[in-house]
Amino acid sequence: MTLIESINEAVQNAEEFNRIKLDSNSKALKRFSQFFHWYYFSNLDIFAPSKFIGYKNTTIGDYVGEGTGTDTQHVLSKWFTKVDRSSSEYAPLKTRLEAYGRRLEKRIGIRTFEGTGGIYLLSERYATSNYPDEVGGSGHPEGTTKQVSVNAYERSSKARSECISHYGTACYVCRFDFSKVYGSELGSGFIHVHHLVDIASIRREYVVNSIRDLRPLCPNCHAMIHKRKPAMHPDELKRKLQSS
Repeated sequence: MTLIESINEAVQNAEEFNRIKLDSNSKALKRFSQFFHWYYFSNLDIFAPSKFIGYKNTTIGDYVGEGTGTDTQHVLSKWFTKVDRSSSEYAPLKTRLEAYGRRLEKRIGIRTFEGTGGIYLLSERYATSNYPDEVGGSGHPEGTTKQVSVNAYERSSKARSECISHYGTACYVCRFDFSKVYGSELGSGFIHVHHLVDIASIRREYVVNSIRDLRPLCPNCHAMIHKRKPAMHPDELKRKLQSS
């Protein structure tokens, strides 16, 4: 078994792991409670265990549960940091992880919360996503536009969830709904979230207001909005569509 070499490989494996309910015979599903080190991909809002995502080309069908957690944890430490149990981030992540287990009718192993296991959060440097106006990277050289980092968990999870809870998952501009077109299993919950104010251009830290500052957009409308610099307001694109 060969260890992964990039964060993209970890992402692909994590997305594969989240297909786990589709294969009731999977050893990964049967051994679910034996996973103690859970990695949270804040940009995708999904969890996956180290022994699944740490090896190349892992699939639900061929997962055999071999290898050591020590090796995978070591390679994943390049991109993830362990969340301290006393931190403000820990309790919401614990609640999310437990809810994930319940959806699969499985329990998260107690060692995750009380033993040597833990919850790991994708470092903000790597918490990029499919959303072109979310902060990523390691910053700009001195003299260029200052890039302001907004907490990755808040930006990609809490604020995003609050925005979707208010506006729904249909595109704010064209009303395209992925779940209606692609079915609930594939399309449910999928939508981009757009920042009305380009957070890379703000020269101070600020708290995102999920209702005032964010809008859910389909990828097509999101791309059209960003064809103009600064980005077009979603309301303007909506008016263009209505008048065309």
